[in-house]
Amino acid sequence: MTKKLHKKTLWERYSLESLQWGETDPKGRVLIGEPGLVDYSKLLFCGCSIDTVRQLFSGTLKADKIEEIETAIEHKTFEVHYPAYGRFHVAKMGKLSGYRYKLQNNDEGIVILLGSYYTELDKPDSHLKIELSPHFIRQRGVNPIQSRLDLFANFFLGEWTHAGVAVHLALDVQGWTPPEDFSERFVTYSRTKRSYDGMASLEFDDLSTAVVRFGKKETESYLYGKANALQMAVYDKSKEIKVSDKVDDFHQYWASYTFGEFDPEQPVWRVEMRFHHRVVREIGEGMDEKLESFKAVAQHLTDMWRYALYRHRLDFDKAYLDPAWQIFLEDAEFLHEANELWIRRKKKTDITAAGKNFAAIIGNLISVCARHNQTVSHVMRQLKRLDCYDQILSYYRSRNLTESDLREQVQKGLCLRRLIGKAA
Repeated sequence: MTKKLHKKTLWERYSLESLQWGETDPKGRVLIGEPGLVDYSKLLFCGCSIDTVRQLFSGTLKADKIEEIETAIEHKTFEVHYPAYGRFHVAKMGKLSGYRYKLQNNDEGIVILLGSYYTELDKPDSHLKIELSPHFIRQRGVNPIQSRLDLFANFFLGEWTHAGVAVHLALDVQGWTPPEDFSERFVTYSRTKRSYDGMASLEFDDLSTAVVRFGKKETESYLYGKANALQMAVYDKSKEIKVSDKVDDFHQYWASYTFGEFDPEQPVWRVEMRFHHRVVREIGEGMDEKLESFKAVAQHLTDMWRYALYRHRLDFDKAYLDPAWQIFLEDAEFLHEANELWIRRKKKTDITAAGKNFAAIIGNLISVCARHNQTVSHVMRQLKRLDCYDQILSYYRSRNLTESDLREQVQKGLCLRRLIGKAA
């Protein structure tokens, strides 16, 4: 019986063994539908992994910790040692990062960002963000990961709370490459699309959307969506690990995951779904759950993966989902099996119909200030002088955004107007 995924028809799945008896196999790699038969029996999953965890915390920074970091920077030792946590290289960050200090331990795979630029250090705010590498995540379970994150929060903050979590989910596959008509058959709700394979043209259709097309015959990567939303990347991971000098690490991981079936002479493509903490929060609100920590979101990762692969999907034709994409969607699992939840994001409605007016005010102010080479800080000061600034912030909060997001929008707007010549 033909199955449906929302509005798309799914292929019936068989294994080579089940075909002998005419019975379907939910994990089979031979797919049959009205368009015909497709054999993906040689398709190999080399890894289903959590590529990145970014945990945010709100609280008040402990002054002695900041003093110790400032001392290391001032004396140019650029290192702090916490006996229970290890050694970290410290650096002062620019305002574009949003945080004042970065602490990094590459051996463990931990990056700590401290001290929001958008508020005073002695005031409670989102002052701590911790990013974990795939290496760190693969070696630990959910509870040890969250415990380690919370220990850092106890160390740097007073009276802290979880303030959001971003996760990147990655599927590495061998025996599949994006088809030549990938872009033509790809369906996405995002307006942001980039394909990278040697630059030929660059177009902008608004302040947040860039379409990049390149000149070489073979595309090496695709990027859909914005970094502060739901973003999807498809790229040749076997080439990327050569650039990042991680060949041995990944070859060992892929060989272990596949029990030796991985072929190091063949390319491995990665399909990666990147969930910004705002998207995770909206998913939680749609389920009436609070998803502000990694532990809270971990049990939903496979369902979130399926949701993301439908939002950004490869169609075979107007009726059918692409057979390989169906396998990616149905077979990839992250920590837990799918709970068969119907994921939906609950986006807060605007507090007023004046939302478009606020957007116009901000956009026009950015344009004027860009012509005069003004800085982000100058634009923000001008906005704060407006009588309606509190209403603008309320409007942003109604969309699960903060003053930091507004500042980021201003920064990007100034940069883009100068880049495309609209500031002239």
